[in-house]
Amino acid sequence: MSFHYRIRSAARAAGILLLLLVCLQRSAAQEQRGVMGIGISAGGTNYIGELDDNFTLVFTRLGAGAHVNFLFFSRVHIRLAAFHGRVTADDARGTFSGNESRNLNFFSDIDEAGIHVLYKLESRNKGFSKRNRIAPYLFAGLGYFRFDPKTTRNGVTYRLQKVGTEGQYLSSGNYPDPYKLQQFCIPMGIGFQVKITSNFDFGVETGFRRLFTDYLDDVSGRYPDKAQMLQEQGPVALYLSDPSNDPDLPNGKASFSKRGNPKAMDWYVYTNAHLTYYFTTALFGSYKLKNQFRDGSCKGLLRR
Repeated sequence: MSFHYRIRSAARAAGILLLLLVCLQRSAAQEQRGVMGIGISAGGTNYIGELDDNFTLVFTRLGAGAHVNFLFFSRVHIRLAAFHGRVTADDARGTFSGNESRNLNFFSDIDEAGIHVLYKLESRNKGFSKRNRIAPYLFAGLGYFRFDPKTTRNGVTYRLQKVGTEGQYLSSGNYPDPYKLQQFCIPMGIGFQVKITSNFDFGVETGFRRLFTDYLDDVSGRYPDKAQMLQEQGPVALYLSDPSNDPDLPNGKASFSKRGNPKAMDWYVYTNAHLTYYFTTALFGSYKLKNQFRDGSCKGLLRR
């Protein structure tokens, strides 16, 4: 058998296999391409970082969101989602971390928008209205979020990024640049959906947000030079940088001592229940490849 003949045979077999895969995917996708869903969610937000005290649930705050699902394939969905929540933590209320004397605290509103790919762990060959009663799923995607860590002292709320608690605005010294309050994140998580009617699904989901900043809580590196901070920015800025109440350190933590861990990025988590209404639309209707499918089947391909 010649080399060229083997190449042609392999190419032909690969072509038939590819066409068969297209057929199978087409049959699975045909009834999906007219279905989309809109929904709302509500739940709790939590934070993981230097002040989280081992993910203490006492710091859980409310969150709410909305989403649009595009059902292109039976298992793979695309979701556009947005949510608003709040994260907070307080050293003084901690019980596990041992950072009570550091006495740092913060809160921040979170606004996020993102695109997610959902992979449903189900198998079905029937139409969407006959989908599984319960369908677990995984998801991951790309998000863009806005945050602004704050704290309150004597009834006055301060934006910590504007203060520069780790020396960001001091005139000299090896200090970090001010961090940005809008950043990308990577949402990922797991959930499940329960079919209520042919048009409604109820679900529960936990989504972790992998961040590329360690300043969600305004804590990352080291304390600045205390004398320089006091001279250039005043006593309030110095207190916001170091509100420690350690009796063994009457003047607070030492200049340039460790304040956080810059090697560990912060996270936040949105755990929610959601309700989705599905409907058909011609916005992205089903299609057929010309002259390849006969009577909605792949027979035409196999006769070529």
